[in-house]
Amino acid sequence: MRVRVSYRGQSLELEFEGDRVRVKDLLRSLGLSREYAFVVKGDEILDERDFIKDGESLRVINAISGGYI
Repeated sequence: MRVRVSYRGQSLELEFEGDRVRVKDLLRSLGLSREYAFVVKGDEILDERDFIKDGESLRVINAISGGYI
């Protein structure tokens, strides 16, 4: 299966075995963890256990922290 991913201004096309893949596996393929990045489909943030289907388009956004109040 193929998934299109927008990440850091780049458009990537990732391939996986089977007809669906979990969000955590997509992040792992990019060398990221759920603690530091979010996967977004449309306006929805996906859970790491959610499945992604063939042909879907997603955005991966890095979590940013820092500063203090």
